[in-house]
Amino acid sequence: MYEGVVQDLIDELGRLPGVGPKSAQRIAFHILQADPVDVRRLAHALLEVKERVRFCVTCGNVAEAEQCRVCQDPRRDLTVICVVEEPKDVVAIERTREFRGRYHVLGARSVRSRVSALTTCGFASCWPGSPTGRSAS
Repeated sequence: MYEGVVQDLIDELGRLPGVGPKSAQRIAFHILQADPVDVRRLAHALLEVKERVRFCVTCGNVAEAEQCRVCQDPRRDLTVICVVEEPKDVVAIERTREFRGRYHVLGARSVRSRVSALTTCGFASCWPGSPTGRSAS
């Protein structure tokens, strides 16, 4: 255990997904040894992302506006929806430059919102178990 704010920093970093105690300690000591300008830039980026980023009202992807850039793109095929678990999955698919439809990000919303969004877009009619969906049999 370290003293005071150093241990506090290690504890907070350790709360991040995928960051164990040893990684948290390495990151903390990297920050302690880093140039103050670099640390301020990191702190500013963290504050900015929390202030400016939200979830797209249409698909649940990350966005700085009400809608993400995919949903704002008029060239997208509105009849094709790719259901993904998290926003990072949208990035992976977009890198292929093959998919031209829209997305529905499950991880960004509560179950009630997911059902509502899928019902609104008409997808729920083929989603077994949804309030308006048919069973798979």
